[in-house]
Amino acid sequence: MFNVVLVEPQIPQNTGNIARLCAATEMALTIVGEPGFALSSRYLKRAGLDYWEFVRIKHEADVEKFLAQLDLARTHLLTTKVTRPYTAIQPQPGDLFLFGREDGGLPEWLLKAHPQACATIPMKNPNVRSLNLATSVGIVMYHMLAQYNFGRELKDSNSLTLL
Repeated sequence: MFNVVLVEPQIPQNTGNIARLCAATEMALTIVGEPGFALSSRYLKRAGLDYWEFVRIKHEADVEKFLAQLDLARTHLLTTKVTRPYTAIQPQPGDLFLFGREDGGLPEWLLKAHPQACATIPMKNPNVRSLNLATSVGIVMYHMLAQYNFGRELKDSNSLTLL
């Protein structure tokens, strides 16, 4: 339904955790650029458990090329550098959600060039700079999926359905 894009992730456990989330929710995962770890890392594989066969994952090595071809009308840039909350996003199936490096986020030039595509996870404590990448992806993507009943058909409103 949606596409999670990690731009140059640095921590294999985060990426493995996100891959597991993508497997569970049937979202595609794209890793862009050179991650800060080998894609064969045992930490990456361990965090994803035995769900790798269910992950639709691809690697796009060229960051500039990937970012240049984006359809920004269908792309959402998640950052700590804006005030627009992620809950303001009105997603459409097929949209891309870009998350940046754990140590620096998405490229500044990209955020400045496309402020309308930017959104953040609000945090009450101004002393906290950011949330963990895997946590952030989970928060944002489950909110987006909830808007589409997690990709399932709605059941009769008079009956209880466990999803």
